[in-house]
Amino acid sequence: MYQAQALLPPTLTVNPPVITETDSVTLHCQTPPSVSVSQCYFYTLSGGIVRGFPCLKTLTGTELLLKMSQQSSPAEVQVKCYYTVKHGGSNSPHSDPSSITVHTPPPTLTVNPPVITESDSVTLHCQTPPSVSVSQCYFYTLSGGTRGFSCLKTLTGTELLQMSQQRSPVDVQVKCFYIVMFKGSNSLSPHSDLSSITVHTLRPPTLTVNPPVITETDSVTLHCQTPPSVSMLHCYFYTLTGLIVRGFSCLKTLTGTELLLMSQQRSPAEVQVKCFYTVTFGGSTSPHSDLSSITVHTLRPPTLTVNPPVITETDSVTLHCQTPPSVSMLHCYFYTLTGLIVRGFSCLKTLTGTELLKMSQQRSPVEVQVKCLYTVKHGGSTSPSPHSDPSSINIYNTVEKESSTTQSIAPSKDSTGLTVISPYPFPPVTPAKQTSGWTVVMSKNTGSSSSSSPTPVKAASAEIWKFVAVVAGCGVAVGVILLVSVLLCNNKRTAGPDEVKRQDTKVEYSDTYHMYCTIPEEPAASDLMMGQMYSTVQSH
Repeated sequence: MYQAQALLPPTLTVNPPVITETDSVTLHCQTPPSVSVSQCYFYTLSGGIVRGFPCLKTLTGTELLLKMSQQSSPAEVQVKCYYTVKHGGSNSPHSDPSSITVHTPPPTLTVNPPVITESDSVTLHCQTPPSVSVSQCYFYTLSGGTRGFSCLKTLTGTELLQMSQQRSPVDVQVKCFYIVMFKGSNSLSPHSDLSSITVHTLRPPTLTVNPPVITETDSVTLHCQTPPSVSMLHCYFYTLTGLIVRGFSCLKTLTGTELLLMSQQRSPAEVQVKCFYTVTFGGSTSPHSDLSSITVHTLRPPTLTVNPPVITETDSVTLHCQTPPSVSMLHCYFYTLTGLIVRGFSCLKTLTGTELLKMSQQRSPVEVQVKCLYTVKHGGSTSPSPHSDPSSINIYNTVEKESSTTQSIAPSKDSTGLTVISPYPFPPVTPAKQTSGWTVVMSKNTGSSSSSSPTPVKAASAEIWKFVAVVAGCGVAVGVILLVSVLLCNNKRTAGPDEVKRQDTKVEYSDTYHMYCTIPEEPAASDLMMGQMYSTVQSH
């Protein structure tokens, strides 16, 4: 008892005296220097004893609340300590109490979006710990103004500028905190970290790219379209992987190679591009445009040939999608402008007219427009080439083509007499100039019908009898001579019905030549009246 009274009490220090649940506090139980201390003990007025071997103990706010004081934040924790000596194990008097205030964790402030115009809106979210019952959140800017709202608040750019007492364009720095009940009164939480919101007066530009798919040697036009009311100074184009390019006008043309250099990429590649502009007064920078993509191919388009270009439904056409020799192609694809894609494992594809019509969903007669492309393997993906120029294939109905190629042997009648046709395949003979009389001519036929073969024989016979009637008035002698001549000519030059029928079968496969035997009309009445005699047979 005497030894216990003789010991001096320790001095307890806490550092820092105010913490959050995640912060740490150091407890130091300082004993007299003349005492040989065996052990130090720390305890809270509301909780249990914590044994610490050294007299210097570090605890987190959570450990202090849960393990020692059995409290929840926010709380003020009262702590004391004492020590025991080595010889005899006597306990020292207890130290005076020290207070440690444990606050709730600070909130997390998020802003979305971080860049707005005065007419746009931004959402402020002061996220509090789930274990805390919050009555209200407060948002404030570093330049002035504190507003109490719900913990999820939406403000326009104009309202934010009024709250911060600033003017656009500007960066507004925002923080938040919340209030909880502690000891019957409101207790403020620690403040959140800083969040920035950029408020522009400018509208973002619109970026268009044309065309969106090019090769390295092709060109693409980038157009950074600014609001019409803006007096812009410069436009800037940049890729997400490369450098900024300054353009004095907002219309910039680049080749695929230049675009790849700018983006530090290699083809084939998809280049992501954005733009923004600066204004003349103040040099303010606009918000950035939305993203635009440009695909840069190394592939050249194939060349499509079709052979033959004119077919019937039963004929075949060969489609040849000729790829560049340096390309290791994967597949070729042929398609019509009106139909479906056909996959061909080789780039040489043969189709019938019927198959081509099905593929194009058309009917003959028609002109089918065909294109092709090829694919190559690049890394783990397949890249398509640019498409070929269109090629045309004319498809005719089979019946139409046969009718157009069938040879004709229809008769023709001269105004001065009768035409008799014989389809013998003789070489053409150029006739002498006809005056009047009976002319024998062989000429090549280019007609289109073969259905009138027997007609010349019947017509010739009728004209022979007509001729006999005319000759009778001029005398028997002349008539006999002329009749014999006509009969001989008719027998030699005119084929019978069987022969004509047999020769008709050859008309479709060979050139047809016609032999004409023409008998003139009767001599003029004035000539007959004069009693003149005419020989009307002229050989050619």
